Amino acid sequence: MKIGVWVLSEGIDPSTLERLGDARLIADQIGTRVGVFVTGVDRIQAGSLISHGADRVEHVTARPGAQSILATAAVALARHRPRLVLACGDCRGRELGSRLAVRMGWRWASPALMVRAQEQDLEITELDPTQRRARKVSLRPDEPVVMTLKPGVGEAMPADPNRSGEVTEVNPVREAESVRRVQFVPADPVTMDIRYAEKLVAGGRGVGSKEGFDGLRRFAVRLGAGVAASRMVVDLGWLEYERQVGQTGKTVAPGLYIACGISGASHHLEGMSGSEHVVAINTDPEAPIFRIAHLGLVGDLHEILQRVGEGLKE
Repeated sequence: MKIGVWVLSEGIDPSTLERLGDARLIADQIGTRVGVFVTGVDRIQAGSLISHGADRVEHVTARPGAQSILATAAVALARHRPRLVLACGDCRGRELGSRLAVRMGWRWASPALMVRAQEQDLEITELDPTQRRARKVSLRPDEPVVMTLKPGVGEAMPADPNRSGEVTEVNPVREAESVRRVQFVPADPVTMDIRYAEKLVAGGRGVGSKEGFDGLRRFAVRLGAGVAASRMVVDLGWLEYERQVGQTGKTVAPGLYIACGISGASHHLEGMSGSEHVVAINTDPEAPIFRIAHLGLVGDLHEILQRVGEGLKE
């Protein structure tokens, strides 16, 4: 049986197993096998990938440049003529996945929410460029597609230690780099899209006024974070809509989310509950935001931010 569904992964992390779980489900629906193509690490625990649903693991044995990784993936996957390739929805995954799709002339779906089989066709649910509306795209068996799933969207399968599979070491295809890295310029957290910020300082009605956000901005600059807001703040005109977090705004999942004067209404929590670390500052000890916060501070947010900001300067 051919390997028609592939997971493209740089290293192995929880998101790899999530995409592998979705790959296993769709492969069983269309009657094919699952492969995992791994780059970026010297050693892998192939047994873990196989126990979580892979039938074949192909591991690039060296760490070539980006162009060689692309060339190696193109050669390896073209040999199997896949129906579906699942890449990670982070920056690196989107870059490699999109370049692979263009190089091979395959369809591209990003970011996607799910994929299902409809008889012999594949039906992909993907978000539009605003990431606020979803649409469905149907693909025939002769239309290979590369799609991305953000971490947390897929669901890993329970490990089955009795599963067996193949493991192959792949020598990289040497290809001249088309892009030369001269300097890395990090994105400015003040202006970057809040969906991609690693740290966010978010303000709610408790900030008090539009002028109150000046203090939040100063603190965010010291912290190297972006500024976000609740829906109420945007409705009051204190901050622009592009920085709204919540059900009617943007969904964010930074490493650090500091909620200042935000009570924690359900529509706001829906947009930020995936944050790795949540710090909540509020004068109301019963505020719902404290239920999901990893650290809660009861007090005046301006005074707390000023004291913490002074500590950051030192």
